[in-house]
Amino acid sequence: MPQLTLHTRAGTHELPVEMNQTIVAIAKKNKVPWGHACQRGVCAQCRTLVVGGVEYLNEVTAEEKLRLRKAERAEGFRLGCQIRIVSEGDVTLTHRPY
Repeated sequence: MPQLTLHTRAGTHELPVEMNQTIVAIAKKNKVPWGHACQRGVCAQCRTLVVGGVEYLNEVTAEEKLRLRKAERAEGFRLGCQIRIVSEGDVTLTHRPY
């Protein structure tokens, strides 16, 4: 069964993959501390480093292109409120707010 691994300052959390839910929504549901404020891609408190499984995620959104610099996106940074798992596979993410 595919696994979602979330790394936070509070530790590592392993969860089952939930399709088409944002990472912020999954974290909230499972009581994993994943900083966020707006959930619209404006505040970037949910800035996330994709460590593994990028091929299972949705494409970078317009909101992410507006909020994150091109260099950040090239390094693998996304916004947790915009990331959705769209196909089954192991995904590993690290919460990296500014």
